[in-house]
Amino acid sequence: MKSQEKVVRSRMTKRLGAALSVALIGSTLAATGSQAAPKPEAGAPKMGGTVTMLIDGSIAGHCFQNALPGGPLGASRSIYESLFERTRTGKYVGYLAESGTSTDNKTWTIKLRPGIKYSNGEAFDATSVKQNLDIGRGAITTYPSTGIGINSNILTVDVVDPLTVRVVLERADNDFLGLMYRAGRYVMRAPAQIANRTTCSTNPIGTGPFMLQSFTPDEQVVVKNPNYWRKDGKGRQLPYLDKIEFIVVKEASQRAASVRRGTADAGFFVQGDATFTNDLAKRKSQVTGYKSTQTAWGQWVPNQNKAGSPFKFQNCRLAAAHSMDWKGYNRVRLKGNGDYSGSIVGKSNPMFTTKGAPKYNLKLAREYLAKCNTDLGSAGPMKITLYADTSTQSQNNTKFIQKSMEKAGILFNAPFIGESALLVSKIYKGGGNDFDFAEGTPAEGATPAYVIPFFVSKAFPTGTTNPIAATPLGRGYNTVIALGNHSDTKVDDLIYAAQAELDPKLAKKKWQAATEYIQATGMAIPAVHGGFQVFVNNKSKLRGIGTLRMPSGDRSDIVETKGFEWTGIWKG
Repeated sequence: MKSQEKVVRSRMTKRLGAALSVALIGSTLAATGSQAAPKPEAGAPKMGGTVTMLIDGSIAGHCFQNALPGGPLGASRSIYESLFERTRTGKYVGYLAESGTSTDNKTWTIKLRPGIKYSNGEAFDATSVKQNLDIGRGAITTYPSTGIGINSNILTVDVVDPLTVRVVLERADNDFLGLMYRAGRYVMRAPAQIANRTTCSTNPIGTGPFMLQSFTPDEQVVVKNPNYWRKDGKGRQLPYLDKIEFIVVKEASQRAASVRRGTADAGFFVQGDATFTNDLAKRKSQVTGYKSTQTAWGQWVPNQNKAGSPFKFQNCRLAAAHSMDWKGYNRVRLKGNGDYSGSIVGKSNPMFTTKGAPKYNLKLAREYLAKCNTDLGSAGPMKITLYADTSTQSQNNTKFIQKSMEKAGILFNAPFIGESALLVSKIYKGGGNDFDFAEGTPAEGATPAYVIPFFVSKAFPTGTTNPIAATPLGRGYNTVIALGNHSDTKVDDLIYAAQAELDPKLAKKKWQAATEYIQATGMAIPAVHGGFQVFVNNKSKLRGIGTLRMPSGDRSDIVETKGFEWTGIWKG
């Protein structure tokens, strides 16, 4: 049993994928902005055409273990769709599902839309949904992933009839649909893709508007799905485009130059690309920019149980928290493109409150540092290590925060520099983070669902009745995403109380109480929040951006974590 758990843990680095590495590098890799209003289009959409889209990172793969960040996620989401999506107003509505309902927030009934097929002709039905959900929660052990920890509240998934699935939770969850959305990452895969473990990552088969033509980690080509189930409001078959080429160009300067010159139709950009997106935004005669809402939440999480780390002491955590100049960081390093709300989440999230939140204050930082060093005794004075990836930009971002903290008298070892994959392997691992901080988390979204998994003490609480908890996968993934590596069950109690509350007004107060406690105890330090941007060359004449309504009749954000929704876009 122990050897099996060891194998599970040794695989976790690969299974976490690039999404987590993007989130952790100093809160530097997510973009900014607000939604631009879609422009009404003249004339009927044109069928056909090819678009070249430049993205920022390699496409690790398309199976359950491949957690993808923004640009690569967009390439994957051209093929896949999710049960639920988020509207422009922050509401969760059915997409592949018609509805998700519950009377007690504990037993959920998911009704599926009829007549949907995967691109290979297989039926999309309740049996397929159950298979996807059971793999995601670890009831089927074929594809271990961090979803096992995130889905730890799911007890059972049952097929009621061909178009109905019943999901029973251990604890009531008023944001369960948000968990099913998960920033657009919880997609449905075809049985044929799942059946082949060798090709699952490289042979994506979904219900989406496009299907795979060719794939490498650096270039993916998708073509129109002939079995696609959607039509536009005038009854025209979707999608309009014939083909999209997703090409990885990691250097933001090259992406920006290609979009500006028209050698690419569009490019995806993140917050760390601020120098280049600011320049593109000035070139309105050449390009048009679209910004997401800011729902990629920035926070640094002190590692409390790392051997030798000072952060088991609250005074040490608060010394660090009050020494970080995030407003200055946003101004200098991010050119003002980030958003510092003073909370671990932004104002759109029910968890938002600045109560208990530490602010940049060197006087207070020094006072807490003196208490910290007293707490440390012979192990003092407090001395910590930050990390950065191998890029100059990441190292300079880390250096800014280190210099800020040094002004309070905090001592540092030399930063640890490594490739993103190596950093991920040292942070998200069985046994806990190797570093003094998790410098950012994957937390995102306008609701708590994809925030709270990173703050609870463990995925499966003590006394759980979930049988997955006792399995090697359950044990292996129990604490990997609990980034603070803490044992304070008061955090869990506050979060679970908010999660179970049926009254939305009372739930908001309880969510804020959880945030206040997390902030006041220094368990998570508010950093800079952001979003994403897509720039389009004007000569490409991309039309319909952000105008197609979802099956529910609602509009989605123009730019999401994945970038554009390509289903309703055409070339004029």
